Amino acid sequence: MKTKTGTLVLAFLLILATAGVSISSVLSDKSKPPVVSKKAGRLLVLTKNLEYDTDKPSIRDNYYKNLDELANTIKEDNYAVSLRGHADSRGRYKYNWVLSDNRAISVKDYLISKGVKENRIVTTPYGSTVPVATNKTPEGRQKNRRVEIELRKIN
Repeated sequence: MKTKTGTLVLAFLLILATAGVSISSVLSDKSKPPVVSKKAGRLLVLTKNLEYDTDKPSIRDNYYKNLDELANTIKEDNYAVSLRGHADSRGRYKYNWVLSDNRAISVKDYLISKGVKENRIVTTPYGSTVPVATNKTPEGRQKNRRVEIELRKIN
């Protein structure tokens, strides 16, 4: 058993060395955090989930500044955007589906009002089918009432 394990470890280290990866960097506990460019960091902020009040499709006031910047980024840097609407599990299935759709559409309508072309925006409702947190607590339900934003670069 020791021979097989030793052989596997040596084979792994040989593969790493052949690939140009420093063995000491793999074995070191002092790994460097990944470097994120300023632009990539800003995109992470702009695509952060928008959360909603219970039973409301309207955008919260504190999101408008980021949505304005998102609209400019989409227009200037040639992006398409996917908006995925979600709801918590309270309420009926069909009602939550329509509510999640209305949440995504509210963001779409706002981006269009800021000059983003409609054909660059796709909305998809998910209702309460894809929770990211428990629906047993108010905090979890809050996280589940959201619109997820994903950008795709257009060539």
